[in-house]
Amino acid sequence: MSLFERVADAFREPGADDEPEADVTDPDDAVGSGDDPAYEPAARDADERTAAVVAVCQQAPDGVRTYTIEIDAGDADGAEITEVAPGLLEAHFEVVEGGVGTDHVTVRAVDFRGEARTVEAETLVGVRFAEPVSLSDVRMRLLGAEDHGGDTLPSEWFRISAVK
Repeated sequence: MSLFERVADAFREPGADDEPEADVTDPDDAVGSGDDPAYEPAARDADERTAAVVAVCQQAPDGVRTYTIEIDAGDADGAEITEVAPGLLEAHFEVVEGGVGTDHVTVRAVDFRGEARTVEAETLVGVRFAEPVSLSDVRMRLLGAEDHGGDTLPSEWFRISAVK
């Protein structure tokens, strides 16, 4: 089973939303609506370790037409990326920078087929590391995201979560 399939299963299981989330969006670089803070630290265990993370769009009533996301675990021991798996928009998904063999990755995807006209808790990208890393060392930076109407999606709708 691929990383994406495991992640998709995790998000479809009853009670999956009861797990603690780790929102580690970088406040200085996040794209947001400007109405609310782009960053709210989530309560998380500083010792929590994970071998894989996923970037998730929690909601997007008008869908996701395009996104660019960076995931960086540069400060973590064993942070070498071994797999990058597309999520919702896999047909037009690409690694722009980094990826397998590095400690960071920048990915982007575009919805040319209308696959993501509405979104409720959908995985956008999954990343697996060579060894479990401290979740507090992993950072997600939303470089840009637009809905199908051309509006910028607020960063508050995106999060990064550990894959159990």
